[in-house]
Amino acid sequence: MSAQCCQHPETPAVGHCTGCAEAFCGNCLLELGGSLYCGSCKVLALGGRTPMLEKMMSPCEEAGSAMSSAVIGFFIFGFILQPMAIIKAFGARKQIAANPLLTGWGKANAALTLALIGLTLTILNFVGKVSQ
Repeated sequence: MSAQCCQHPETPAVGHCTGCAEAFCGNCLLELGGSLYCGSCKVLALGGRTPMLEKMMSPCEEAGSAMSSAVIGFFIFGFILQPMAIIKAFGARKQIAANPLLTGWGKANAALTLALIGLTLTILNFVGKVSQ
């Protein structure tokens, strides 16, 4: 990550706060419930209030589409749907990395993994049928 910590400009950032999307170093971020928070947003999260940015976040539709293509591709049209799912998953990861208001990184990675496994199995099945 090329960003610097907004509290310690001389220190490289290791992540972004879930609440405000600012870049912080490891000393400034705290994990709560699987999300990383800075000191200010941590207070809101501990108080039961949702930090403002979390309310504005939305799921990446491309990640959902990639997952759908990967799962359906296991059952039908694997040669078509699995490569589509791989392309969509990479696109979703790119969108999520560029926009901190999008969620779905895990779904995009899961879709990518499923699509790669599905495509491999589809190819092996095809090769097995052709070689008989």
